[in-house]
Amino acid sequence: MNPKPIKKILVIQQKMIGDVLISSLLCSHFKVLYPQAQVHYAIHQGTQAVVQGHPDIDQFILSTPKKSWNQWRKLINQIKKEQYDLILDAYGKLESLMMILPSGAPRVYGHKKWFSLLAYSRTSKPSSQVYTHAGNAIEDRLRLIYPESEIRVKAQEFRPKIYLTPKEISWAKEIIDAHNLDRAKTLVMVSVLGSSIDKSLPAQTMAQILTTLAQQPNTHILLNYMPHQKQSVEAILALVPEKNRVCVHPEVYGQNLREFLALLSHMNYLVGNEGGAVNMAKALNIPTFTLFSPWINKAAWNSFDDGQIHIGLHLKDFTPDLFQGFSNKEVRKNHQQFYKAFTFELFAPLLNSFCLRHSSTGQ
Repeated sequence: MNPKPIKKILVIQQKMIGDVLISSLLCSHFKVLYPQAQVHYAIHQGTQAVVQGHPDIDQFILSTPKKSWNQWRKLINQIKKEQYDLILDAYGKLESLMMILPSGAPRVYGHKKWFSLLAYSRTSKPSSQVYTHAGNAIEDRLRLIYPESEIRVKAQEFRPKIYLTPKEISWAKEIIDAHNLDRAKTLVMVSVLGSSIDKSLPAQTMAQILTTLAQQPNTHILLNYMPHQKQSVEAILALVPEKNRVCVHPEVYGQNLREFLALLSHMNYLVGNEGGAVNMAKALNIPTFTLFSPWINKAAWNSFDDGQIHIGLHLKDFTPDLFQGFSNKEVRKNHQQFYKAFTFELFAPLLNSFCLRHSSTGQ
């Protein structure tokens, strides 16, 4: 007996902003495959801002990272009540397993895991093969839907996209103008810190980046960081010469993620540590210059790097021999040692040419 037609689909992607943004592509692909189906997206509340207003998402199933038993019960009951015809688990962890098992969905897709036989009706394996500029993170997600022979084509059909309202875009213009920043000049967003210490360039290196950006003609610099990182940001700014520091405007700051996105949409380009802000900039068609942590897999997250509009750099690009004999776990443990080798001088020429290419006067 064949399962009933697919009329309602759930895509599960918990945790980080970059993951949620990239997995929203799956919703778009499902809308093409099943145009009459409703597509729901199960994500954490704190990440909803990056997919708010997405035309291919009919409903959000929201939860918090840490759930009480009562919250779990409500979430599970909500999923059971929806009676999904297909669930795609892009997260593949215990949290999503607890959502899937009681769901009663006849079709459940996910990456091959130790619990696959228990949870999934169809599985796929992540691959080291990269066909397109979309990168591993996107291509591996598409393997959850399509056969390997179609990945090259399907990876080029959609890109992650953020949808802002005219009101939000107008608000950001007003904020920029209110701080007397000339929008005719080059506006730069700097992802000054990563989400953790082992994803953040050393303070001195970031100060050199800020100094170089400030030396570009007619440039205003805005900063992206979390409120709890303010003290670390101030320590970095203290390393920037005072004459260059006047070009940096930490006071121009979004109070929430949607406000940050609205400000980001007016930037000429973004520079800084790899992370969610880079993925958001790409989804807004803002050029990016990304510096990867030594332990992060560049092939997975360097989406749409073309060497012109988007550039992603890893220490391994310059000194691959340094990594010989080290496991990824060891590189992460010794991230400070590897970061010291990732000197500003290695990428300074590339940064300067990138800035020149994407300045308001563009070459």
